[in-house]
Amino acid sequence: MTDKGSGAIVNVSSVAAFQPVPHLAVYAASKAYVLSFSESLWWESRRRGVKVLAVCPGATDTGFFEVAGADRDAVGPRRTTQQVVDTALRGLETGKPSVVDGLLNVIGTTISRIAPHRLVIAAAELAVRQSLRTLKN
Repeated sequence: MTDKGSGAIVNVSSVAAFQPVPHLAVYAASKAYVLSFSESLWWESRRRGVKVLAVCPGATDTGFFEVAGADRDAVGPRRTTQQVVDTALRGLETGKPSVVDGLLNVIGTTISRIAPHRLVIAAAELAVRQSLRTLKN
């Protein structure tokens, strides 16, 4: 792509990339890696004609939750895959290194950046515990 001077790479991260998530530590850490990796590639390739974007969705209506045995309401409202794709395509056009999908997710990730870190971690654990309780019932 850099030889041609054009192309795009879209990596799927998650809103979980923006804070530690107790009980989902490896998942959140791997999504933080994808976000950091993508933003670094964005910087490296921005003058070479290659667009790089990390899209960070929250709960999305895929088969993931059904396979996990989650109740329909276990994780709250879900975005459609088309909404996530549309957000990613708009994000590529802006030239930004990353984009968060959905207004509620934008608000949540913004709060996680400005709120006290311990509070953010505690809130993340509470959300996971509530989801896990729903899974067990």
